[in-house]
Amino acid sequence: MEQKIKAIIVDDEFFCREQVKYQLKKYFPQVIVVAEANNGKEAIQLIHFHKPDLIFLDIEIPLLNGFEVLEKLEEPDFEIIFVTAFDRYAIKAIKFSALDYLLKPINREEFKLAVEKFLEKQKQNYDKKSLIKNLIHNIKVKENNGFRLAINTSGSTHFFKPEEIVRCEADINYTRIFKTNKEQFYTAKTLKEFDEILSDHNFIRIHRSHLVNIKFITALTHDHKIILEDNTILEISRRKISEVKSMF
Repeated sequence: MEQKIKAIIVDDEFFCREQVKYQLKKYFPQVIVVAEANNGKEAIQLIHFHKPDLIFLDIEIPLLNGFEVLEKLEEPDFEIIFVTAFDRYAIKAIKFSALDYLLKPINREEFKLAVEKFLEKQKQNYDKKSLIKNLIHNIKVKENNGFRLAINTSGSTHFFKPEEIVRCEADINYTRIFKTNKEQFYTAKTLKEFDEILSDHNFIRIHRSHLVNIKFITALTHDHKIILEDNTILEISRRKISEVKSMF
């Protein structure tokens, strides 16, 4: 028998709450909406009472915003799908924290993908509480270099700053991360996703398979390769040659 999943919708827009309920009923009947809240204070009470597995959380809601709701919960042991109007800084903090979001108005296919990703994550062993605490940290910091990146691997979650990453390498729909301390992590996130997250942190996509921290590049060879501090040699794709050259 399929396990039922308890969900709460927190949004002050009636239409948005109805849209989420409709999509869940149509595509994911195992996800049961046990409560709805239209403000932050009500959300906290309902979360304490129902102990949900999943929350659809709007950021801009009355009384307490979505991030303030999370900050006031002592042990937030659930998954979140944020539902929000575009806010570049908030979305960046969400991405850095390995959490998911949907932009309003909600797109049906994006909604289905987000819930499918949640269902897949349910099968893995990862630290939900630490992910949410990391998000709160990222929301509070004012500078890029204060962000902490959350990386889910099989069996654990790791947190570190972008400056600790030397490079990222694509492996189909996975990415291998190489750190300055020689550690390597293998995570179920595409290189394209890391490119979007790290583009403001001195990283450059030199090839479809390689994303590199610029500060670790030591040389550019005549045959269009780069050499890193650890003597790793990586090929530059033709369309990226001029961009890489401009850095030297």
